[in-house]
Amino acid sequence: MIESPVYEFIKKEGFKEGLEKGLEQGLEKGLEQGLEKGLEQGRKEGLYEAILLVLEVKFGVDGIALTEKIRKIDSMQKLEMIKEAVKIAKDVKEIEKLL
Repeated sequence: MIESPVYEFIKKEGFKEGLEKGLEQGLEKGLEQGLEKGLEQGRKEGLYEAILLVLEVKFGVDGIALTEKIRKIDSMQKLEMIKEAVKIAKDVKEIEKLL
C-alpha cells in the first residue's frame, strides 16, 4: 500500500503531538511525586527536631544520648508515637523502651 505525503505528515504530526503530551504528563506526575516526597521528608525532619528538642530540654544529656537511635527511625507513625510519649514520660528509660 502506498502512503500519501499528506498521510505521512498527519502520522508524523500525530506522533509528535502524542510524544509531547506524554512527556508533559510524565513531567507533571514526576514533579507532583517529588513535591509529595519532599513534603513528607520535611515533616519527618520537623518531627526529629521536635522530639530531640523536647528530650534535651526534659532530660538533658540523657535525652541527647538518644539522638542516633531517634534519627534511625523511618516510620512517621512511630515518630508521632514517640513525640506523644516524650510529653508524658517521667524518665528517659520510658522512651528508650520504645526505640
